[in-house]
Amino acid sequence: RDVAPPSSLADASRGVEYRPAMGIFSFGGKKKKSKAKDKKGKEADKDGALGYDEEDGYGEEIYDEGALEMLADEGIDSDIEAEENERYNRRPRPADGPVERSTENGFLARQPCRAALVAPTSHATGYNTHEKPDHHLQLDFVYGYRAHDSRHNLVYNIDGLVTYPAAATGIAYDSREHTQQFFTMHTDDIVSLAMHPDREIMATGQVGKDPTICVWSSTTCELLAELKGFHQRAVVSLSFDGTGKYLASVGLDDDHSVAIYDWASRRMVANSKGDENRVFNCEYNPYDGRLVTGGVKHVKFWVMEGGYLVGKRGVYGRMGAVSTILSIAFHTDGSTLTGTQGGIIYQWADGGEQCIQKFEALHQGPVHDIFVNDDYILTGGKDGKVNFFTQYMEKVFTIDMAKVVETITDLQGKPLCSYDGKAPCVKSLFMEGTQLLVGTKGSEIFEFDMSTEDSWKTRRRIITQGHSAGYDDKRRIQTSELWGLTTHPFLPQFVSAGDDKTLRVYDMYQRRQIAVRNVSSKVRSAAYSPDGKFIAAGFFGGGFIVFDTNTGNELVAKKHRRECIGDIKFSPSGRWLAVGSHDNFVDVYDASRNFKRVGVCKGHSSYITHLDWSEDSRYLQTNSGDYELMFWEIPGCEQIKFPTALKDTKWDSWTSTLGWPVQGVWPKHADGTDVNACCRSADGTVVATADDFGLVKLFRYPSDVGRADYHGYLGHSSHITNCRFSYNDEFLITVGGGDRCAFQWRHYEADEGDEEMTSEVEDEVLTSVEDYEDFSKTNQVVQMVMTGHINGVPQYMPLSSLEAKPSREIPQGSGLDPGSRLAFLPCAPAIFAPDGYLREPDALAPCMEAAELEFVHGYRAHDTRDNLFYTARGEVVYHTAALGIVYNRESNTQRFLADNPTVDGITGHTDDILCCARHPTGSIFATGEVGRNPKLIVWSSDDPRRPLAILQGFLKKAIVSATFSRDGTLLCAVGADANHSLAVYRWQTGTMLASAKGSPEKIVTVSWSPFQDYVVTCGVKHLMFWSTSPFVARKALFSKRGKIQTMLCCCFPGPDTTVVGTQDGSLYLFKGYQLATNMRRCHQVTHAVIATRDVVISGGKEGKVKFWTIDLMQCLKEVEINHPQAMSGCIKAMHLSGSMLILGTRTGEIYEMDTTSYTYTLMLQGHGYGTVWGLATHPGEHQMCTVGDDCTVRVWDVASRRMVMVRDLGAKGRSVAYHPDGSQIAIGLAGGGLVVLSADSLDTIHAKKDREEPIHELKYSPNGQYLGVGSHDNYIDVYDVGKQYGRMGVAKGHASYIRHIDWSEDSTVMQSNSGDFEMLFWEMPSGKQIKFPADTRNMDWATWTCVAGWPVQGILPRYSMGTDVTTCDRSHTRTVVASGDQFGMLNMYQYPAHKGCAGRTFGAHSAKVTQVRFMFDDTYLITVGADMTLCQWRIVL
Repeated sequence: RDVAPPSSLADASRGVEYRPAMGIFSFGGKKKKSKAKDKKGKEADKDGALGYDEEDGYGEEIYDEGALEMLADEGIDSDIEAEENERYNRRPRPADGPVERSTENGFLARQPCRAALVAPTSHATGYNTHEKPDHHLQLDFVYGYRAHDSRHNLVYNIDGLVTYPAAATGIAYDSREHTQQFFTMHTDDIVSLAMHPDREIMATGQVGKDPTICVWSSTTCELLAELKGFHQRAVVSLSFDGTGKYLASVGLDDDHSVAIYDWASRRMVANSKGDENRVFNCEYNPYDGRLVTGGVKHVKFWVMEGGYLVGKRGVYGRMGAVSTILSIAFHTDGSTLTGTQGGIIYQWADGGEQCIQKFEALHQGPVHDIFVNDDYILTGGKDGKVNFFTQYMEKVFTIDMAKVVETITDLQGKPLCSYDGKAPCVKSLFMEGTQLLVGTKGSEIFEFDMSTEDSWKTRRRIITQGHSAGYDDKRRIQTSELWGLTTHPFLPQFVSAGDDKTLRVYDMYQRRQIAVRNVSSKVRSAAYSPDGKFIAAGFFGGGFIVFDTNTGNELVAKKHRRECIGDIKFSPSGRWLAVGSHDNFVDVYDASRNFKRVGVCKGHSSYITHLDWSEDSRYLQTNSGDYELMFWEIPGCEQIKFPTALKDTKWDSWTSTLGWPVQGVWPKHADGTDVNACCRSADGTVVATADDFGLVKLFRYPSDVGRADYHGYLGHSSHITNCRFSYNDEFLITVGGGDRCAFQWRHYEADEGDEEMTSEVEDEVLTSVEDYEDFSKTNQVVQMVMTGHINGVPQYMPLSSLEAKPSREIPQGSGLDPGSRLAFLPCAPAIFAPDGYLREPDALAPCMEAAELEFVHGYRAHDTRDNLFYTARGEVVYHTAALGIVYNRESNTQRFLADNPTVDGITGHTDDILCCARHPTGSIFATGEVGRNPKLIVWSSDDPRRPLAILQGFLKKAIVSATFSRDGTLLCAVGADANHSLAVYRWQTGTMLASAKGSPEKIVTVSWSPFQDYVVTCGVKHLMFWSTSPFVARKALFSKRGKIQTMLCCCFPGPDTTVVGTQDGSLYLFKGYQLATNMRRCHQVTHAVIATRDVVISGGKEGKVKFWTIDLMQCLKEVEINHPQAMSGCIKAMHLSGSMLILGTRTGEIYEMDTTSYTYTLMLQGHGYGTVWGLATHPGEHQMCTVGDDCTVRVWDVASRRMVMVRDLGAKGRSVAYHPDGSQIAIGLAGGGLVVLSADSLDTIHAKKDREEPIHELKYSPNGQYLGVGSHDNYIDVYDVGKQYGRMGVAKGHASYIRHIDWSEDSTVMQSNSGDFEMLFWEMPSGKQIKFPADTRNMDWATWTCVAGWPVQGILPRYSMGTDVTTCDRSHTRTVVASGDQFGMLNMYQYPAHKGCAGRTFGAHSAKVTQVRFMFDDTYLITVGADMTLCQWRIVL
């Protein structure tokens, strides 16, 4: 049945060749089995997989009867031919050898340059020079994408991250954050990628003599499995099966073997020879479980049979001819689609090997990828087209990538993509939802929005760009490399120059290519001029070109050499340009004379590799390929014969790989070509090297030892050709030759030393930290003892109460209630009930009245900042005491996040709120409090009564600052523990995701960048930049532009840009974590900064608000904040909404400014720092007066809810009282003085000082004739108002300070309480003590504010020793008494309040309530406290 081959001439004339699928001529039937046994016989390979056995037929191809196939004439495609011919030959990396401190045993000591290795005068090698440096590198971003020799390697993972390979790195790109995660466990180029069905796990295969397959998580970048030992040269394709259990791979050995792995157990379960021709890809069919491979004249369908891998060739039949298969995908009906080199797609039967349909002329040239989803079949080809077809292969529309790239331009309107008129070759497609990814051979990844048929035309972006590959006509392989690299002298930019005939400009902070320029030849070197105005580029074929960086235009082109320009550099003065070529010369050009050549350095016997200028531009040092190191005097270009003469010369840069300070960078067994490039950091502390084996190394500088230890970093494949530090040492840029990628590494310097901090801020910060512990309610420790059980529940009481004994002086007929706590106090003998008093049956029931919080005056800013915001609705959110406040400007009303102590669960804060954070939506806020176990509460400004989340447990002592992430899902907070710890929460679930120690000194603020996922913390000699995954910190770098000091605030004008306000009044602008601009002494102290994309706004201690350009180079406007009713204008918080700017000051004022007119109004006020001690309500109007530690007296109006008058007393106030006719206000001072003011104007009427200690209490008699003044030195002075406040008498007898006093209705008797809870009675105005308290039992008292007495026995808690209750006041109707306690609670009881009576409790204050007073008509109740807050309560029934 054999058939003779047809005439070769006849075949040639038809352009058709006949052959069976195996490449030998055969027709029909199965191929005969070979009788010659394999030399290895039937044996398992070293991994335990089944080997080949030709005798039993397994591992052989099986053909259908009558298979006769024609070979398609597809011509020659250079890209495909280059892939076929690639063998990825690599030379082995030499061993580094041990550390060698002696330079005599180093590599350079044996080279021609050894005589030039001269140390500077008086230099002594450091004791740790041979050790690893304290500095580190961390991969920040990779520019590039591997596509020239691979395809179908671009996917969205489960989290929507774009995952792809570049060099030896697997990359997961977050398009929202414009950040990358990296998998760097490969050691050479990744040429294949496959995604697991769970879309989290990736498999990547590399090149190499013994190539590795890595299976890793794309969310964590952790290695899950490593597979190696079978394939050779490269793993060119990978695919997971539908279950995800098995992983198929194709190698680049001569048989292009196929292997199947159970990857989780790291076991190969089967393998087989693939084909003698190159196999490009393999794909598992998710519908029938078969594996399909495609390659040069190859398509095969594989199944597992009895543990063997059996492949059957596809049968084209009459549908077509045997073609080169480049892409494989699977139709939704289970059939297989294959794209060919000729632009044809074949469809293969579901479950079979028969070709059932042919779709011609879909592309002009190769179809590199096919992607199928439920809606479309997408194809991408070399013609630059992305075609969309229906499931029936009807074309819907096309994206022409050639037109797309024409529309993407830089800021100068020039194309940002370089294709020189050619169409971008599409190598990879992936679509998820409405988002389409397109990867091109030019190392570019595009993302399109496909939500509508035309949306992709406008909503598209470039994810990454890199240099493209080129074709070598002689070797017929891809050989383009990337060598040229230079960084800008003062901007975060770098230029890379490659064999693709392009110069590309990248911005390190934007992490994007911002410009590209085409040139006429391959470029091998590049350099910026010192002023950044020019870029010079040296060509592979000799000559160089100079560009203007502002316009991108060519200025000059010169060619005096015919061989490669290996290095090119401007002198530090900018006048000279040195050009080193491979024909052994260095030409020097004068930039001031249109780059005229002024000299030639002759003397090297090999090609020039590197050159460097001295700082004074007088000398040049050069390296050559034969390891010479020479020195030249410029511009004469005379060689300096004695290198010793230049041993003390300071070099502007050090990029020479040969020289005294880089001896230790060479490995022990180097051959001289191992180190391709090096670069010294700008601060001269480290040197980085790029070697021939894909390793970036970081050494100490100078490295004047024989061989030094280093930090090594993987990511590139072989070989790395160049490296440069950025101008500020923040980044190191490296470029790879064969991988054509640019890697951006963050440079982490050693910790900087602290400097002395000199500012009032230090006292404020340190004092507040102590206050958190001293004054927090939850930090107060009371020793308790168990007293017994009730219903099995243990009962406790304070130890101090247990030790108390009832008074022995309780007289007969005492009015003490049974169990009254007053019996244990010195006041017990003075307690008598009125004659004939009968207790009402409901006397112990709660009072009918209740208090409803209506308005609060106060804003906490003395020890906080950044705690004042607009809501999305235009309301204002801030905090004071334990209250979160939502203020409506239009209605002048407030809503509160407040604790309700009478309900179960947490409804608000129970201690001072110290911080407030605004959610990106503007309707959710987070507030943190003081306490041993402080709460962080998340709540809505729309309904603050119901917290959304309560986070508690990790942070201790206080939560001093908090910030939401840019998407609002995470919340970062800082505690006040010894380590000032940080915690990151997913607040909606209450999960703490990360934590870290912050600083031994206080952190005052934490801020999350709204542009990227990084957090900045500011504090006492502290500024840190925190990455969020992982949650680790990086110290700010100040160099010589600034100093470490107390950092108080920060904001973010743009990506990777942070403005920080300092305690010395400066504004620091950081690019990344490197200080770029220092605007010195803008304020006395810079307390607040905010930013938009157009302006930075700063506020300072002196009360000035300044508007800056975002680079801080110009102050646009300065506005001084002052107001007649404000004590100071120290700005502590700001927030901008539209054109309206809200400002908060340290003394409790809140202003609103219109930034279009720069006018402002005073919106709200409160007392400044310190306790509000004194409170008095007007006898006939709805007004009240307060005094406190802020040295002010303030008059407030209840109806308008505003402060109406304020005066600076010049001293701390402790008590205040209105005259009965409301005309005068008496104020007791902390220094013992007495001041009487006019109630209308607050002008001084009288001033007296008869005491040296604080005046705690004072009251006018009901008739207005006398004023009683109780002081801390135990006396009560009585003054006659009508006689110019002449003192009429002194009440002497108390053994402790005076706490409270009350007058009788007829103004003849006074009662007083003291600090030791005595209760005494006095005749007025003489001050004579009434010895028998029983004589006053029927006295009608005009007020009752004493916390000890017969009608208030019930206000003391069980086991109280009297100190719990700090103040009380009886209503004018004499039906209710209100009290304030040490814990910030307001309590209301029936009057008289008997022991055991039930009360009503209300929360608002965070510290002790110092005073409580009813309005004259009992419609309102006013409370003030140690939390600087005044609360206005409406009395309701």
